[in-house]
Amino acid sequence: MVRIAGIVALSLALLAGYAVADDDDFIMGNYHGRFDTDARQARTVRAEVAATAKLRYRAVFHIGGEGLDTRRVEITGKRDREEDKHAAFSGEVDLGEALGGLYAIEGRIENETFAGTLKGKGRRAETAAFTLKRVFLEPPTRGMAPPEGAVVLMDGQSMDAWHTLPHWQLLGDGSAQVVPTNLVSKQEFGDALIHVEFLIPFMPNATGQARGNSGVYVQGRYEVQVLDSFADLPADNLCGGIYKKAVPLVCASLPPLQWQTYDITFRAPRFDANGNKIQHAEITVVHNGITIHDNVVLDGVTAGGVSAEEAPAGPLMLQDHGDPVRFRNIWVKPLD
Repeated sequence: MVRIAGIVALSLALLAGYAVADDDDFIMGNYHGRFDTDARQARTVRAEVAATAKLRYRAVFHIGGEGLDTRRVEITGKRDREEDKHAAFSGEVDLGEALGGLYAIEGRIENETFAGTLKGKGRRAETAAFTLKRVFLEPPTRGMAPPEGAVVLMDGQSMDAWHTLPHWQLLGDGSAQVVPTNLVSKQEFGDALIHVEFLIPFMPNATGQARGNSGVYVQGRYEVQVLDSFADLPADNLCGGIYKKAVPLVCASLPPLQWQTYDITFRAPRFDANGNKIQHAEITVVHNGITIHDNVVLDGVTAGGVSAEEAPAGPLMLQDHGDPVRFRNIWVKPLD
């Protein structure tokens, strides 16, 4: 199966000139940094801060170190008023025996800096300070130009490649926003390399499947879920999941309001001369530069597609699920 070479991890660089969206709250996002205390400088620390309501947050910390497994722990935080650009966080966590057991974490986000302390409880009463900066991680194939032989479906100039009502129109930045109808390509594809970029809206008061829901349907039949799943554990009904078919190896989601990428390698199901399926479809999905599905066998279609029957070829479909998700830079390179 053909894949995009060299996609192994997100670039950790802060994007130069990153344009902050009007509804950005300056709190949610990825925070990277270090412990300031000498005794813990070898330990790594980063945090994913996700909104759970308009003024409420959860901060998922990933704490590890050389030769140690990274521990995932979570605390909560809040802003007092909507106009505040700062939030306070606190909670007790268990880092496990290797990292010292129980700790209290307290911190504050202000001016896109997360500063706080990790204070041991019980036998280990040590205190370690940390300083983390908000970063915008760049998927390595964001803005990737279509390779030779690719069919361009969305280039920011035209929607002619799609069966669409007038509602699906290009926005000023060259993207198209989901409206109350699925978007289905005119051309059908079999084996293919598929590149899709999408942006999930910031919906802090929404929960579960109402939080920026859409989907990329390969062949119009096999959905790779689109959802705000930032800071979540992977699941088949969250971003990157193949509903009731496959759970992502990891959650590779970026925060809402940031452009994300899917790079999908798809091998269509095989049929004999009588139309009987003799081999299942297979799919590899790279989400923001991280492989989340590796040659996963699909024994049938997922719900909500163009057909419940499998076929050698089919269109690309973008799902309307009632939320204003945006898409751009979509192309398909046939591998037949």
